[in-house]
Amino acid sequence: MPTTTRIDIDGQVRMAEDVLDTGVKALYADVEPFDGFCYWDCNYLAEQFWWRLRAERPEANLGVIYDPREWTWQDSGTWKWLSTANAALPMCYWELYTDQGIWADPSGCVSQAHSDLSWLAPGRTLDYIPMLEGDTSGEKFLAAMDAARSAGSSRVSIWRRGVVRPEVWEAAWNMWEPAPAVASAWPSYWVWSPCPWDGCILKEASSPALYVLYSGAKFHIPNPDALAAMGRRPGDYWIVGDGMLQTVADVPWDGTLLQEAGSPTVYAVYAGAKFAVPSPDALYAMGLGYQPVHTVAPGGLNQIPNVPRDGTRLAELGGTTEWQITAGAKFAVPSPEVRDALIGAGALQGALYTVPWGSLAQIPSAPQDGSRVKELSSGPEWQIVAGAKFPMLDAVTRNQLVRKGALEWRLNIVPDGALAALPTVPRDGTHVQELGSEAEWQVASGMKFALTDANRRASLISAGSLSSQVMVVPPGGIGSIPEGPQEGTLLQEVGGSTLFVMRCGSLYRVQDNAQLTRLVSAGLARAPILTVSGPLSEPDVTARKRCAGSGMDVCPAAGWSAANPFAPPGCKPQEAQPGE
Repeated sequence: MPTTTRIDIDGQVRMAEDVLDTGVKALYADVEPFDGFCYWDCNYLAEQFWWRLRAERPEANLGVIYDPREWTWQDSGTWKWLSTANAALPMCYWELYTDQGIWADPSGCVSQAHSDLSWLAPGRTLDYIPMLEGDTSGEKFLAAMDAARSAGSSRVSIWRRGVVRPEVWEAAWNMWEPAPAVASAWPSYWVWSPCPWDGCILKEASSPALYVLYSGAKFHIPNPDALAAMGRRPGDYWIVGDGMLQTVADVPWDGTLLQEAGSPTVYAVYAGAKFAVPSPDALYAMGLGYQPVHTVAPGGLNQIPNVPRDGTRLAELGGTTEWQITAGAKFAVPSPEVRDALIGAGALQGALYTVPWGSLAQIPSAPQDGSRVKELSSGPEWQIVAGAKFPMLDAVTRNQLVRKGALEWRLNIVPDGALAALPTVPRDGTHVQELGSEAEWQVASGMKFALTDANRRASLISAGSLSSQVMVVPPGGIGSIPEGPQEGTLLQEVGGSTLFVMRCGSLYRVQDNAQLTRLVSAGLARAPILTVSGPLSEPDVTARKRCAGSGMDVCPAAGWSAANPFAPPGCKPQEAQPGE
């Protein structure tokens, strides 16, 4: 920020332009009418420095950090700074603004500052990136985040390093959604690389790792054999400064064609994902027939995802259905009206990508674990866990799940009815726990089994029957899942070999494979055989529950037929008595 003493406007503009010309993404001015900032010169600097910088660098991304309280606007010249800015960054420091009405409320500060932009920057659409209090509780921080999302913010910042509480960092970390960096229209290496063209190979001064550049992205060359497979020589590279390659994306821009050395398959890149092109005819039909195909090292395409970024709008070549990609899954868009509504809600991009026929098979139909999903016209939000959906009770529950890393912050809006096909019971092997409860459960064949012994739980994980990751769901989320074993369940305890079946509320030991076959054939037991924590044992004959009328009454209360596979040990098989 320009200082308030002996202002050298020419020098300040020159320094700002030097910074912008390095290729930085944005330059923000901290505008505060206090000592150490622009003080009494804020209005003067807005007109002489900021407006001139915009005139000389019209494409620059400029932002303004400012105090949102209205009594500061005059001395700051806030509207003057915002008049040529791309982004507004109001300082919502609710703990600092104690007893100052709406400014002391996390949600209120963020919402009011956004509303006031209609006065401060009338007719202009600015990126809204509020600066949030860091020396606060996790709950207040998430309340402010919720308000920022409602205001259309895609990102925020936190004030300030050194005083941010661990619970705020925890909440921020759990909201972070890492994604591969996609090449920008103006990649940074066009500025600093001695060889900025497609096919240039670079290495950093203190690292032996080689990377080839294509379409704004870098691709690792892991060894000399891979370099040779690409048809390149060992000394064919340029040296750049340490850390420079970290600024280069991993995913090239749309329409790039790539092929791994030694492989016949050509891939087209769209929306941050790769799609195999099945034939030259498909390549020409997509309008890519005259594009160069870039060769990368074997395995080099693994860094490009198979699923496009959220919000992508796709259609297969020759197909009539459009698809929305969100939460790592695909959802059919049933009509133009729904498409337009999703675009209006910010859940779908306007641009339509056409990909090769059959490409959608690589995209899952169920949202990824931890997704936060809502249908377009309905109120409830849902958490997705292990392929199942769980209703969110309220904002407090949602925020607690986010803080625990069990739920993504981003809300995915999908077409109405899209969630109807999702089950309410997680997939087999899920290790689940309700928020606020100490009890842990194993899910298998639509049932839940209590995990009460730590050693047996560890054995189930080692045996591959239980996930090591505990999935946290809303309170009451697994209440509708029946506790196992249920009637006809076949099961054995982990580490054991004895097989049991549940009939009429009691466990029965299966004597041998022949008996198992008879049980399944008669519909008295069903596959698969479940491995559970246990311990499992066969109760005493007199403690077993009766199965009246099924030929399974416990002896000697009723007769047993000689062919009954459930005749308990010690019970002499006999014909059923007349009338029983």
